[in-house]
Amino acid sequence: MTERPHRTSTEPADDFSLAIEADPDDLALAEASTPLAPVISEEIRADGGRITFARFMALALGHSEHGYYSQRDLRWGREGDYETSPEVHPIFGFLWARQVLECWERLGRPAPFALVEPGAGSGAFATSILTWLRERAPECFAAARPVLLDGHAHRLDAQRTALQARGFEAEHALVDDWLAGEEPLTGIVISNEFFDALPAHLVERRGDALHEWYVVAGEDGGFRFEPGPPSTPKLAMHFERLGLLPGDGCRAEVSLEAPEVMRRLASRFERGYILTVDYGHEARDLYASWRRDGTLMAFRNHSPQPDPLAAPGRLDLTYHVDFTSLAAAARGWQVHHFTGPQGWADRLVAEGLLSVEDAV
Repeated sequence: MTERPHRTSTEPADDFSLAIEADPDDLALAEASTPLAPVISEEIRADGGRITFARFMALALGHSEHGYYSQRDLRWGREGDYETSPEVHPIFGFLWARQVLECWERLGRPAPFALVEPGAGSGAFATSILTWLRERAPECFAAARPVLLDGHAHRLDAQRTALQARGFEAEHALVDDWLAGEEPLTGIVISNEFFDALPAHLVERRGDALHEWYVVAGEDGGFRFEPGPPSTPKLAMHFERLGLLPGDGCRAEVSLEAPEVMRRLASRFERGYILTVDYGHEARDLYASWRRDGTLMAFRNHSPQPDPLAAPGRLDLTYHVDFTSLAAAARGWQVHHFTGPQGWADRLVAEGLLSVEDAV
């Protein structure tokens, strides 16, 4: 089983196709019908026979009734489809709580101050941050006004329950509703694996031309990729702003929504910090010529799935984030990066949560 769609070694170099290899054990999942599949099929039919992958991803993850994140019984941690850092151990939230405290102090210890988490997931991240602040920084905790944002009403209900179980109160709102607010705020936005779940277009460069991969309905009732011209000139404009293109023959993901969400988040604040934790790269590395297959991944039961179009609504879809474009979208804000393979061991030591010996 391959981790993502890829070009096979027997494929002609000039053949414009998207190959997907699957083990026989994966075919049952790939062929399984889901409640969302006919909804997507109908939209494809109504839209002239194809939709962008960005639209497919938006439906697969965010459909109000059948989307992956709309599930009432969405499971997190070891029993779910993935286990993000906040579910592994509360020390992840404790680490960032210390950063929140430092940001609050640098802002002049405002009271109140907004502590906003977009895409709050299970609520574990916010819970651990607030737990540390309540126990270690009570003045900061008293000043904080937590706000948990999500795109799905079921998730807001679950997050509210998780926080109340630990004695915390917060504002809970849909992302778009909160972003439409006009009151200027002072505070902090902190997110963990939020931007990588926003819809992305799937493109490929061939020579000097940029193509896009669309989703069409297959004869077997499933879905397949089909190439075509870009659905919007914004895709070419995206690369023009970056001053680069993917390598010839390389596929790449382009989220037009992620920079817009970042712009809107930044515009809600007159003073503050935006802390973003995600899988991603600077644009020059994300679109490097050696990155032939892009970064699109589908997950189920902690395992990569071979076909991102299979079983829509039952697979988690993700890709690596373009940090260059996110930073550019936060116009007027100073940008600082903490990236690199050394990752959390160095960060934990810097924050005093581990000794050097523990991290080795």
